[in-house]
Amino acid sequence: MRKIFPVGMLVVLALFSVRSAAARISFGVKVGVSLANISVSPKPFEVAEFRSLTVPCGGIFFALPLGSFGLQTEFMYARRGTQYEAYIDDGFYNVQWQHDYLEAILLLRWSGVSFGRLRPVIYAGPSYGYLSRASSVIYDNEGRKVETVESRDYFKKWELAAVFGTGLELKAGLARFNLEGRYHLGLTSVALSGFEVDYIKNKSITILAGVSF
Repeated sequence: MRKIFPVGMLVVLALFSVRSAAARISFGVKVGVSLANISVSPKPFEVAEFRSLTVPCGGIFFALPLGSFGLQTEFMYARRGTQYEAYIDDGFYNVQWQHDYLEAILLLRWSGVSFGRLRPVIYAGPSYGYLSRASSVIYDNEGRKVETVESRDYFKKWELAAVFGTGLELKAGLARFNLEGRYHLGLTSVALSGFEVDYIKNKSITILAGVSF
């Protein structure tokens, strides 16, 4: 009995800690828009310029406060890619890489100061993305879609990236509204061996708005 009692107490305390932490977990949704582009080395000589692509993103998140710090897990949909001008057959066309990712993100947050109901937040962490779809979409000079070419077999299915940013939270009753800006920096090349480059990495600047409870 003397040995069982301390073990039992530890189990009870552990369960109580887990239950207390679960009670503080908040759930939220967020949507936004990104300026997506790529980094390439060496740059293909036939491409004059890679230009940013305005694309949607959104998902759900769970946040656990730990004093001034906290942990946040996100499950996001994000479109990545780029656009460039290419000479095809008898003229110039705009080609867009439209790559859809499902991402799991783990962020360490800091929100140590507040101004009334307003609180700034700084965060950073890794992102692990799965490429669910990849297409090269060709448009003519008038913006009309000419052709869509599936290109998922030319890119790796997984991507590791770093995510960091800052934002503001506004507490209103039981809800927290947030507006944030973040940067997605690809750490691994997404190109398979068919490309004559050393690497192709994703990058994007994103603006997100969300609410949590």
